Amino acid sequence: MIKRIYEVKMRHKTSVELAKQVLTAMSQMKTTEIPDFFLEKGPRRNPLAQATAKGNSEIVKLCIQYFPKLFVNSPSWKSLITCAIEYRQERILNLFLKLSSTAELSLVLGPTWADSENMIKAAASYYPSFDAKTKVAGAAFRMQREIQWYEVVQSCIVPSMRTAYIGRSTDDRAESYWTRFVENHQNLLENGEKWIKDTSNSCMLVSTLIATVLFAAAFTIPGGNDNNTGVPLLLGQDSLLVFVISDSLGLFSSMTTILLFLAILTSRYEAQDFLYSLPNSIIMGLVFLFLSLAFMLVAFATTLTILLDKRLEWVLIPIILLTSIPVALFLVLQLPLLYQMIKSTYGRSIFRPERIW
Repeated sequence: MIKRIYEVKMRHKTSVELAKQVLTAMSQMKTTEIPDFFLEKGPRRNPLAQATAKGNSEIVKLCIQYFPKLFVNSPSWKSLITCAIEYRQERILNLFLKLSSTAELSLVLGPTWADSENMIKAAASYYPSFDAKTKVAGAAFRMQREIQWYEVVQSCIVPSMRTAYIGRSTDDRAESYWTRFVENHQNLLENGEKWIKDTSNSCMLVSTLIATVLFAAAFTIPGGNDNNTGVPLLLGQDSLLVFVISDSLGLFSSMTTILLFLAILTSRYEAQDFLYSLPNSIIMGLVFLFLSLAFMLVAFATTLTILLDKRLEWVLIPIILLTSIPVALFLVLQLPLLYQMIKSTYGRSIFRPERIW
């Protein structure tokens, strides 16, 4: 495996070096021949368009480094930005956005009305092949990533284009680009809604069972109560204090989980809700579900500790180890999904400046 990784890295390094040699040789060409080669019409003839569509940012970056004047005052390269948006190539778009704000290339033309129209149309489109490029879990978070794309493109285009209308819809209403975006993503929106509802139903069922167990345990204090006063017989012992605290916190966490997932199930499921509202609720719900499970197991282990104290002391360590297994299993199964959700919602923007020089 290590050898194969080494071979792949070497092939990649060799390919980049070969591209540098080719571009060095091309720099000897006539000034008029270089734009004709790179900006030739047709996606299969234009090497920059091919590199943009396939997300080969290193080739595009090398072309910018060797031929920066290729992008100065040239309207043809604007189609590459639209191509990067259309094929959802984040790193390529970052390069072009950085290029537009680089001091050395300050003569690069900003997007015109026509450029902005093509860019927003590309952002509003959707193809199922985009799912393999988003690298996020679940249809709901793929929908979130699509909305993030749309908002970033909106911030780059002409301001007046953001509120522009495409034309009239079938019911003779003015249709905006956001309306077109929602229509094109309707299937993804429905799949995301189904994914969220299924996840919420499953998690709410588990949290309801935990809340039921912890609520019943609150009235069955380990060690029993005094028949005359009703005061717990083990009042004042540390083990009983740990039980009460863990049971209370577990019940609070499980009830919070139920309310969060109930709010998700009763949501309107508008497209804009997939950006922050629904992801925030799912993340918080999973966190509180994990806490309620952990507190319930602590209360269970504390109860057994009280019952078996000074009788089977050797059983305490196996009990602690066994009660930690469900918590560890929950982390192993749900932590990757939770990490992906947090990264997609709270992490760094997927669009960040790329170094060119």
